[in-house]
Amino acid sequence: MPSARSAEFLVRTVTGLERLTAAELTEAGHRVVDVTKRQLVVEAAGPVETRLADDQFTIRASVPDPGHTRTALGRAVAELTRHLAPEPRLSVTASFTGARNFSRYDIEDAVGARLGAPYFSRRHGTPPPPGTTDVRVALDGKVMWLGVRPHAVPLHRRAWRRATVVGSLHPPVAAAMARLADLRPGHVVLDPCCGAGTLLIEARLREPGASYHGRDVDPKAIEAARLNEPAIDWRTEERNPDRILANPPWGVRLPATARFSRGWPEAERLVAVLGEGQRLDRRWRTVEEHPLTVAGRHVRMIVALIGK
Repeated sequence: MPSARSAEFLVRTVTGLERLTAAELTEAGHRVVDVTKRQLVVEAAGPVETRLADDQFTIRASVPDPGHTRTALGRAVAELTRHLAPEPRLSVTASFTGARNFSRYDIEDAVGARLGAPYFSRRHGTPPPPGTTDVRVALDGKVMWLGVRPHAVPLHRRAWRRATVVGSLHPPVAAAMARLADLRPGHVVLDPCCGAGTLLIEARLREPGASYHGRDVDPKAIEAARLNEPAIDWRTEERNPDRILANPPWGVRLPATARFSRGWPEAERLVAVLGEGQRLDRRWRTVEEHPLTVAGRHVRMIVALIGK
């Protein structure tokens, strides 16, 4: 039998959101057993509800991390799956830390060959058909975990998202920004470059008692935002916000002296995701910073206040 465990869930995150996700789960009464890159091991006190996580898997088995050789991987997979029943339709996604003499597809195919009936490999880029059981295998340098997704789709896929535009923010990142904004009932919240509305929608889900206003220079973005959440005041010019939430375009190259935030009003607190080289104007003093990796880009989630 694979090793005994007290943890019940693997929680997967965006790189850089591990600590904030751990805090969210701890506040909800769960015990975070371990934190590694992009992964939390959680002993749940009840149903796990998280908006900051990318995905969640119920742990079914674990064995010690096999290290870097293919031979050791084969032995570990045999032990990991020894007491697990085959699934009628199975897909596997794997990840690992450190240097290995095998690929993620080698892990996936080894597990799938033992548990799938049939198994749908991702090795050649073909997505599995609907209705498959999604298994996650993660090697974190200490343990090899196997978990099964308890819901139909990954957590980062939001039911409210009906439309997107280029550069739409990853919803768990938006949820983390809303957490850092310290939203309160009655607050006026502005997103000066709202895109498809992800930031304000996630903020409204966190604090429905605030007032939300979004604007964007692209009419198609406003159309997408209205489709995603018609209850928010899109394309409004709110001049006296309590909070500003912003995700400026990362791909726009600005002169070294340019500061896109100069046209924004002042607020008690600003939370933004900034790309490489992007800065706020001198009115803002950064008090908190979280480096993230999102869509292959290295960005910074910052909290800033007005003042020197």
